[in-house]
Amino acid sequence: MTTVSPASATVVYTFDPVTSGGVAGTITTLVSAASTVITADLDVANANWAALNAAEIDCTNVAVTEYLWHIHTKWDNPGKVSELTAGCSFAKTGNHLDPDFACGPNSDHIEEPECADKTYGCNPTSYAEAPGVCEKGDLSGKFGTMKAVSGKISATWVDTGNYPTEPKYKDTWSIVLHAVCGTATPRFVCVKGKV
Repeated sequence: MTTVSPASATVVYTFDPVTSGGVAGTITTLVSAASTVITADLDVANANWAALNAAEIDCTNVAVTEYLWHIHTKWDNPGKVSELTAGCSFAKTGNHLDPDFACGPNSDHIEEPECADKTYGCNPTSYAEAPGVCEKGDLSGKFGTMKAVSGKISATWVDTGNYPTEPKYKDTWSIVLHAVCGTATPRFVCVKGKV
């Protein structure tokens, strides 16, 4: 008997340092029916920290080493594959991908009646127990923050619970990294994926 692996697809999010304020590298997702392997290989050592400080005063004099990260539903940066600060705004990248109405405060459905009375409790523990508690796009809720060590982010996560499958992938999706500056988490850099 021969076992055939389910079809898979690779979506690569490549940061162009020219448009993403010096951030370089990739986030690669190998999407299959059983699981999705997410690999980050990023260099933030030459990031435009002055642009971040100008966009968010709470990031001034903060050594940013952690990032929240999410799949957002919109890409309105024509001709660019990555952006920073204002190019990652709500107007440019929308809110978190949430097709199943987990209804976090930044869900793309937060204004709809189905989200009116929901309480959001996404964290790695709750996600492991019941994947539907998290928005599909709330990657930091599922796995925790991305952490930079000596200016590099190098990590792999396996999502066996609730990652969007390749047939549902849309070319308007992006991944946004929010700088963690104490309690402030401004949108810092963002990138559009390509199958």
